[in-house]
Amino acid sequence: LTGTPRSSLPMTQIIDQACQEAETYKDAGVDGLIVENMHDLPYTVCPGPEVTAAMTVISAAVRKTCPDLALGVQILCAANQQAIAVALAAGLDFIRAEGFVFSHVADEGIINACAGDLLRYRRQVGAENIQVFADIKKKH
Repeated sequence: LTGTPRSSLPMTQIIDQACQEAETYKDAGVDGLIVENMHDLPYTVCPGPEVTAAMTVISAAVRKTCPDLALGVQILCAANQQAIAVALAAGLDFIRAEGFVFSHVADEGIINACAGDLLRYRRQVGAENIQVFADIKKKH
């Protein structure tokens, strides 16, 4: 995405590609999709507001492409409150939360458990309808 070291595509192309891929998966009969910024390497523990803004626009476009599919978002690395905000703004159904209950050391640095803060934030912004699919321990 814009602002990351390896950024090379304009937002319009990223949005088009995400929607085309979502359409392909929808046509293949999947039950749900997750939008991730997995190519924003190297990951940072605190992605900037440009990442949250971009993920909101992309997620809203994917929602429009797939209005009846279960859709979620993950913002890497462990930007779980930002993911809740994106899901709420884009009308998504869930987030994937990394580092939910166990802190760990990862290639990005120390990832602290976020369950208490995340669930309080979800309540504060009125997003209790957004499900949290959480890693118990980091998957890697």
